[in-house]
Amino acid sequence: MNSIDQGSCPYLPNRRWVSHAFAAGQLTGEVYESLINQGWRRSGSIFYHNCCPGCSLCIPIRVPVSEFSMSDSQRRVMRKNRDVAVSYHETAPDEAIWQLYRTYQRERHGQVAEDGDSWESYVEFLGESPVPTLVMRYTVGDELIGAGWVDVLPEGISSVYFAYDPRHAGRSLGTLSALHELRFASELGRQWYYLGFFVPGCPSMSYKARFRPYELLIDGRWHRW
Repeated sequence: MNSIDQGSCPYLPNRRWVSHAFAAGQLTGEVYESLINQGWRRSGSIFYHNCCPGCSLCIPIRVPVSEFSMSDSQRRVMRKNRDVAVSYHETAPDEAIWQLYRTYQRERHGQVAEDGDSWESYVEFLGESPVPTLVMRYTVGDELIGAGWVDVLPEGISSVYFAYDPRHAGRSLGTLSALHELRFASELGRQWYYLGFFVPGCPSMSYKARFRPYELLIDGRWHRW
C-alpha cells in the first residue's frame, strides 16, 4: 500500500492532501462496505484513506435511512422538481453522460481536458467500477439534466458522484439527487446512506449536515449527531 502526497487539499486552504491508497480491479460490496466503516473511500478503481499531516477533518458521514425525515426546504426541492424523471442503469461508458460530465466540470470547476474531463478520465473515474454500481439518470422529457453514481452495498448505498447541467442550477439538483438516493436506499431496504466526507469549515461540504439525523466516524466509531 502506498502513501501518496496528492498536493494541495481540495477542501481547506494551506493544507496538504496525503492518503494511503491501493488499486483494485474488482472488490465485493461486503469488503468495500467494511472499508467505508474504517474511513476508506474510492475514486474509480483507487481506494484511499486520508492520512494528512496534522489534520483529520475529512470525516466520514452516513444517514440512518429509516430515521431520515425531510426538512421543509428539502420538501420544496422535491416539489420544484416534480417534472424530473429518475431512472436506474448499470454503469457503463455513455456519450451523453460524458458530455454532461464535461460541461459540469468546465463550468462549475473550471477544468479542461488535460485536467480530467477527457473520455479516458471519465471512463476511469465513472464509466467503469470495481464494485456494484448504478448510475441514476435525471431527465426532463428527453433532456438529460443530471447523472448520479451510487455504489450498492449489502447494508447501504454509497454516493459516489453527481454531475448536472449548470443551466438547471436553480433546481437545487445536488439536494434532489441526495433525496432520491435516500429514497432508493429505502426502497432496497438498506440501513445506511453513505455521503462520503463531511469537512468542517468547507462550504461545499456543508450541505451534508442538512440530512438528519446523521452519524460521523470519529476515532473508529460512528457517533450520532
